Amino acid sequence: MCSRIDVSTKCELRSVIRFLHAEGNSAAEIHRKIIRVHGENFMSDGVVREWCRNFKDGQTDVLDEEGQGRKSVITEDLVQRVPGSILSSLNGTCLITRRIAPT
Repeated sequence: MCSRIDVSTKCELRSVIRFLHAEGNSAAEIHRKIIRVHGENFMSDGVVREWCRNFKDGQTDVLDEEGQGRKSVITEDLVQRVPGSILSSLNGTCLITRRIAPT
């Protein structure tokens, strides 16, 4: 019986995927191992398959600088349209934004 891990970073899981893939485990088996420890809804089978493909194609970095292939919807034009009063009222506060996947 394995113990559960409730919190993991994405790069930790990608490292596990890279390791198990290098050992010759299939994407399906890797996914089964991940959900056994992290739960059903932690990472989809499709995401595991995508990372296995990336590693098979030679990727070695477990950091996803591009946000899993999603492009930012923020452009310089949009930034220029934000009224200065809104930006100044934030007073250095961090904003949390969501990335929207292309349709």
